[in-house]
Amino acid sequence: MTWPLGHVRCWRPWILFLLLLGLQGCASLYKPQNESITKIDNHQGYRLTKGNDGDYGDHLIFLAFSGGGTRAAALSYGLLKELKSTDISSRGHTVRLLDEVDTISSVSGGSFTAAYYGLFGERLFSDYESVFLRQSIQGTLIRKLFSPVYWWNAAFDGMDRTEMAIDYYDRQIFEGKTFRDMQLERGPFIEINATDLAVGQRFSFIQASFDLICSDLDDFSVARAVTASSAVPVAFPTVVLKNYSEKCDTSQSNLVRYIKMNEGRDPRIKMLKTRMDSYLNAKERPYIHLVDGGISDNLGLRALSDRIETQGAGYFLREGKPAPKDILVITVNAQVKPERGMDYSAEKPSVSETIDAMADAQMSLYNNETKLLLKNKLTDLQAMLKAKGRHLKIYTAEVAFDSVEAKTMKSLLNSLPTSLELSNQDVDLLIGTASQLLRQQSGYQEFLADNQGRRQGQVQPQPQRSKP
Repeated sequence: MTWPLGHVRCWRPWILFLLLLGLQGCASLYKPQNESITKIDNHQGYRLTKGNDGDYGDHLIFLAFSGGGTRAAALSYGLLKELKSTDISSRGHTVRLLDEVDTISSVSGGSFTAAYYGLFGERLFSDYESVFLRQSIQGTLIRKLFSPVYWWNAAFDGMDRTEMAIDYYDRQIFEGKTFRDMQLERGPFIEINATDLAVGQRFSFIQASFDLICSDLDDFSVARAVTASSAVPVAFPTVVLKNYSEKCDTSQSNLVRYIKMNEGRDPRIKMLKTRMDSYLNAKERPYIHLVDGGISDNLGLRALSDRIETQGAGYFLREGKPAPKDILVITVNAQVKPERGMDYSAEKPSVSETIDAMADAQMSLYNNETKLLLKNKLTDLQAMLKAKGRHLKIYTAEVAFDSVEAKTMKSLLNSLPTSLELSNQDVDLLIGTASQLLRQQSGYQEFLADNQGRRQGQVQPQPQRSKP
């Protein structure tokens, strides 16, 4: 598989800086932090079905948060604030749209927002800006590299830059929480995604994925998962998992059973089986190395495509459960498209300009392929449910800078760096932009119109009475 390189391009200062210092660390000395299990229980652990047992209410709502450092985190946060301020009708009651969100899939920068909301719920709106968005995270990590404590730990304990980041995120942002602390009973299912470096495929921090390596996710650090999801290659060494697949009977996994039964039905199922099989042989792959999730899916949407693909395994709409009347998919796409001057000159572009242009083109093509795949899967799902007498409507909306009409504003947004440090003005701009872009999306507008939706404080439009 070819990797989108745009995610790495914006981190060139990090990479150059670290290469010059020669700080490659001693990651091989650091023990993987995931523990083994001896038995798979499809009803226990961090699973989608534990939250609502397949009952999604009137609306099945899926959010996807892209990569893009603090830019993506702030844009995602702005979206959640907008959903919090919007009411809709559900099962005869007026509820906040935010409370109807069922799943958030995230990669890289978007994973900070998703994980914080999954752990702390409403605290996101009182604490998150001061704890993360308005902090100089990148500057802090660079300063720590020069700390005598880091050098001592690197020399004698095997701590590398990734473990340093995990320790900082764990103490300063996620408060030592694990996946056991995720608020599944009250909030959405959070699916944090990284990339398996050896095979270039998506790896999700959900118990269904950990079943394949006979490992327990409940006591796994959320900070470690978010670090894996945002660990730009070279700048940060991999997050390592130990593969214990020989310690339990993986055939007891509902996901394994379903894929093995249906591998001949669809090429995508066969691809999923190939990916799955790579984890089932601990002798061939005793360790799994994880890096930035944006490499395998910078939009975070492939989690939904795969879930639709494997819905027969009980990871989507379940037989015998009340069917939602509609599905809403909202994508937060923080990808930027910087202006390039090469077309204004006959001078041949530099190596750097050429690499940048190639990386951006590659990422755009892959993102478009991801969106097309999801569109086709949603259409197939709609047709399949209709054949079973279950009619539902599907709405989609994308919050992306492409939708900004004002040229000056679009240029400003596209100039924002992919880093873990932005000015307060930039954070404010992104939060407000997310709300404005979502409200102008036709799919979102249609969803609100069909479900008596309105922003809090706005008067619901009344139907016009015909004159006698």
